[in-house]
Amino acid sequence: MLTDGNEYIDLDTACRDYFGVNPIKGADPSRFRDMRAFFSGGAESVEITRKIAEYIDRRRKMGWTPRAATGARYFFKPEEGVRLLAPVVAGVKIYCLAQNSKSHLAEQGKPAPKVPFLFTRFANSLVGPSEPLLLHEAGTKPDLEVELALVIGKRGKHIPAAQAYDHVAGYTIALDMAYRDLQYPGEGAVDWVMGKGFDSSLAVGPWIVPKEEVGHPYPLRMRLKVGNDVWQVGDSSDYLFQIPQVIAHLSRGITLEPGDLISLGTLGGTPGFEFGSPKRLLSEGVAVEAEIEKVGRLVVPVRREAPAAAATPAPPAT
Repeated sequence: MLTDGNEYIDLDTACRDYFGVNPIKGADPSRFRDMRAFFSGGAESVEITRKIAEYIDRRRKMGWTPRAATGARYFFKPEEGVRLLAPVVAGVKIYCLAQNSKSHLAEQGKPAPKVPFLFTRFANSLVGPSEPLLLHEAGTKPDLEVELALVIGKRGKHIPAAQAYDHVAGYTIALDMAYRDLQYPGEGAVDWVMGKGFDSSLAVGPWIVPKEEVGHPYPLRMRLKVGNDVWQVGDSSDYLFQIPQVIAHLSRGITLEPGDLISLGTLGGTPGFEFGSPKRLLSEGVAVEAEIEKVGRLVVPVRREAPAAAATPAPPAT
């Protein structure tokens, strides 16, 4: 948790201290030991986080500082000394929507799908705010999209649309990188794995904002800037299938679990469908900046993957 003083609070340590000073019968001081435990706590985790922040603020106003208090140095970590990873659960299931904005369908001249159209990604593709998106030699037309993503906070299956938001923990930003030449290799073929499954090709972050702080997620303004150029601008009301429909559809046959990530799809203006324009392809060294209203700003660099190490020749037989 980032404070106004540009430092992070270690919630696991702070929670134990808080319950030590404010004992509550049945309280679980280990609820922040990992992301899954936090999400499983739902609204209660959010409320305890708020109380911890207020508790620390009160103590600071009474003269409590990292230098003056025993153990306080473990609470606070300077922002410059923190490396932010993707704020997701280890082994998370990742679902991404395609063809889910009216403007994107219009620019492709495609009819709207009757039901949500999804594909999956895997944890190898994830990077966080302190990590770069990687350009791979295998693809020649790297493209990027900004998407609103949600995180599941409550386990469920066969979830009615009317109860879908009960299963949402919060929202984050997703930057979905694809290689359009590999995704559409020709002759009508579509290859989602090679097009969107490479290592370090899905940036998520910079944090997860609880749904209570975001409120109703339609509309939220969205923008993608690459270098000095704005590639996409719009808002979440452009999405064809909204969160209740998506969760109800997925959970018909899939058990959604705390930490699962659902990225809701791109807006219009996707550069990858303008093949051949060098101005609309990602290049090494450029900075990518995505913003979503009430969720935050995610900035990541683009780097080229290091060359594969040359194979060491086997020693001669003796």
